[in-house]
Amino acid sequence: MLGDDCKTLAVLSKRLGAGSFLSHSSLGDAPKSSQPIRNSCVLLLRFRFIAIMLLAVAPSLGAQRHADLTPLKVVEVKQLDGEILSYRHLAGTTVVQMRGSRLAPQASIRVNVGTRPGFVKLDINRASISGLEPAYRLGKDFLTYVLWSVSMDGRASNLGEITFKDDRPMNMNVTTTYQTFWLMVTAEPYYAVDEPSPMLVLYSAGVAARKQTKKKALNVGSKLFYFTHYTTYDTAAGTAAEATPNELLQARKAIDLASGSGILAAKRQGTELEQQYIRQALLQARDFLARAEDAYKKDARNRDVIQFARTAAQTAEDARSLALDEARDQRVRQADKLEQEVTQLRQNTAQPAPEEPQAGREVDPDPESAPAPSLPARLASVARQPAMWFALLGWGVAVVLLFRRRFV
Repeated sequence: MLGDDCKTLAVLSKRLGAGSFLSHSSLGDAPKSSQPIRNSCVLLLRFRFIAIMLLAVAPSLGAQRHADLTPLKVVEVKQLDGEILSYRHLAGTTVVQMRGSRLAPQASIRVNVGTRPGFVKLDINRASISGLEPAYRLGKDFLTYVLWSVSMDGRASNLGEITFKDDRPMNMNVTTTYQTFWLMVTAEPYYAVDEPSPMLVLYSAGVAARKQTKKKALNVGSKLFYFTHYTTYDTAAGTAAEATPNELLQARKAIDLASGSGILAAKRQGTELEQQYIRQALLQARDFLARAEDAYKKDARNRDVIQFARTAAQTAEDARSLALDEARDQRVRQADKLEQEVTQLRQNTAQPAPEEPQAGREVDPDPESAPAPSLPARLASVARQPAMWFALLGWGVAVVLLFRRRFV
């Protein structure tokens, strides 16, 4: 593509150069067209390269302006008593102690972990949960707490929300497919988040009862960490919302966060099928939120409020997660396209277009590579020279005068 532009520019410049040569040939001023052509090609290549760079960088700058893309972050839990446990298959129940971090030093939870065929079951009694203050005290964006199981390689899986009724925690019974993991509790904006926030409040500190006749869990490590993209939250202390159900607040927050994430933050709507479905998911979340708001206005105790609000938060999280994934995929595709353009640019600059001979000028052949002319060709070439005819005529006159003297 770039090479074709340079070839066209070279041909056009040489034609203009040929006309200039004919008009100034009487002055003996021959044009030097190779240098202007080369300079023009270099300028064209530089302009094209700058344009490619701007096209590649502009979308990413727009994404960063809306804070819709965040890098993957590793959160390290620097606690000396943290443990990663591997639970023996069908070995009964193990009591795991969870302790509070610096964000909630008074918090504590005891978890009964039991292995079953194909999964691990976790039971938390309400009486074993203590010291958890309202989540909004950790930031305006935080409205609830979520329990996670985290694998040895730092991948977190959402096990469920720790719910309260009249400021009293409720029983919790969940399962996980992990066999070896550690537990943590984080403050979150809503219950359905796919990735944890950096606001860790509780972590698993090993088996609660150390004196056991038979070990049912094996300690396989103490380095606790996890990965997340969800790091841009407002950590300024918030205030309690009077009378508004917490589920409704979570739905509002979920839609607000999803609307500013990934491709959903861009005002221009894409034409790809993936983007259409992602925006449709956000519209569905807003529709369920509208139903929840309407039900709450009619009757604050209506169970439909919680049903529609939790559905709105769930659908909004799907839209948020997919929007971030699509934005990252777009950045990868833009980087690949830029790499291809740069590769093509290097190939075109490494192989410059051959210069064509100027009109009206003959290219002198290489005397060493040109074949030797034959004898008839040489005679014909000599016969076409006027000086040779004058020389022959002079020799003829001299011979006639010489023979005339002898005869006289």
